[in-house]
Amino acid sequence: MIRPALLVPLLAFGLTAGALAQTTYQWVDERGQVNFSDRPPPSTVRALEEKRYAAPPPDATLPYTLRKLTEDFPVTLYTSDNCGELCDTARALLGARGIPFTESKLATAEDLARYRQRLGSPETVPTLSVGNTPYKGFEANAWGRLLDDVGYPKAP
Repeated sequence: MIRPALLVPLLAFGLTAGALAQTTYQWVDERGQVNFSDRPPPSTVRALEEKRYAAPPPDATLPYTLRKLTEDFPVTLYTSDNCGELCDTARALLGARGIPFTESKLATAEDLARYRQRLGSPETVPTLSVGNTPYKGFEANAWGRLLDDVGYPKAP
């Protein structure tokens, strides 16, 4: 049975971790106390659980229709450090339409492996994924059609 006093911190942790979309660490310290943090634990910790939250939960401040779209057809923009102006243009297109999106930067071998598993090779940036439908490379009209097809607004 979960005690009400413990439920609040657990809920707060879940909401915070998801909202920040970052790495969260869990470990048990020498006193047997379970710790959660967005910072790596002390070097004395032997057993560690690391979780990476890829996408934030839907924003409750969004209009219902947009919130529902982000749940059913999440938008992910794949970029890299050397993408430059093309990725800036891609971000601007999504921003101009007021579309919430998660940016996934291909910076490590692990990032590339996740990209290949989900989207195959070659790795192309920028790539837009709307729900389960990806589009490799930037083409404003094609991206617009992909977003229109699932019902995203044309302007905020």
